[in-house]
Amino acid sequence: MRLSAIILVNAIMKWVKGMKLHLLAVGAALSLVLTACQTQPLTSVPKKQPKEQTLTWIHHFDEEGARKWLEAGTQLFTQRHPSYTFTLTGVDGGNYMSLLRTRAISNNMPDMYMIDNLESAQDLIRTGYALDLTNQSFLSQIDERFLNGVRTANGHIWALPIDVNGAGVVYNKEAFAKAGILSPPSTWEQFLEACKALQNVGIIPIAAGYKDSWTVVWDIAADLLANQHAENRNWIADIEAGRTSFAEDQIHFKDILQRFGERLSYVNIKPFETDWNQAQLLLAEGKAAMIINGTWTVDGVKSKNPASNLGLFAFPYSNDPHDAKFGLKSTGGIVINPHSPNKEAALQTLALFASKEMGTIFQTNKKALSVIKGLPSDFDPTYVELDETYIQTGRTYDWTSLPTDFVNQDLQKVFVNALTRFILDRTHNAEQCIQELDQGFDRIRKSSK
Repeated sequence: MRLSAIILVNAIMKWVKGMKLHLLAVGAALSLVLTACQTQPLTSVPKKQPKEQTLTWIHHFDEEGARKWLEAGTQLFTQRHPSYTFTLTGVDGGNYMSLLRTRAISNNMPDMYMIDNLESAQDLIRTGYALDLTNQSFLSQIDERFLNGVRTANGHIWALPIDVNGAGVVYNKEAFAKAGILSPPSTWEQFLEACKALQNVGIIPIAAGYKDSWTVVWDIAADLLANQHAENRNWIADIEAGRTSFAEDQIHFKDILQRFGERLSYVNIKPFETDWNQAQLLLAEGKAAMIINGTWTVDGVKSKNPASNLGLFAFPYSNDPHDAKFGLKSTGGIVINPHSPNKEAALQTLALFASKEMGTIFQTNKKALSVIKGLPSDFDPTYVELDETYIQTGRTYDWTSLPTDFVNQDLQKVFVNALTRFILDRTHNAEQCIQELDQGFDRIRKSSK
């Protein structure tokens, strides 16, 4: 019994000793953990910054206000989405579409680009370089009237329209006042009388910047568009397709040329040595009284002289004042390249540019009517006059479906070259110009068969 008790006591002592060692080990481990927590700083794992992406955007804006609008919008997008930046590239309007087509052939299209109208961009749409925007929610912020210009016959929308463009005459009110002209002319006879009155007081009646060749076409665009509308014909498309000729004179093209020839005696000297910016400066400084072109001219002139007191009136192509209507349309806009790796960011950019916020910035900087709903029309005195005189009185026409340029660039070159020779010809022979145009167009059509 005594031996058994001794054995039991020894076993208990071993167990107690083992437990002490175990507790000491646990305690030591716990102490190490607590010490580590107290003395070692926590290591923070830095968040991985998203890689910066650059969206490329090609445009043809020459006017300072338009460029400011683009810069303001892209900078605002970058502020809200810091991982995205933009490279904005401006290209001369005369070479713009040719550059886009060259880039499309080499598969080097930008993420985003501008177009003036769907007609001239049909090849880019057909070859898959325009994203279909039809179901994008941001289009609900655009005035429905101005979506027709970016919608094809099948109902698809290919661009975000940005502004309402007009074709007519921009004039300097102070120059008119100096010549004693109390109101803008509404007939062709009154227009010529105004030119003479301006010339008599030493003011250039019409500023021309033919050094930039696109302005040659736009000098007759208001007359050309008004007559296409009056005859209800897409004459440019008919000519291009060979369905009619210049000689057939279906929209009185000979009369258009003769009016052009009559007013060429009232343009500045050496117009082919004067570029578009210099022509706008003449109007801004009151040295010239008028520019016959698009409403974007207002932005260009006011960028050079914000104090310019400008007005707008319809080109009076006849002696019936009821024919003097101001052509308005919205046919171009911002296009997204569907092959862009930044397509989603580009769509978010369009959503921003379709907002009232950007519409206000647009009207403030570009001095043009925005297509975005709910914006005021009294943002600039020049457009107040346009609104009151023409828009509110119904004296406008829609030239959405009426192009000013030929899609085929070879035909367009023939057109510009013939008009250039017509200007340089001191007799301004309309019949000779028409003959040259028909022969040149026939030659191009035959060579393309």
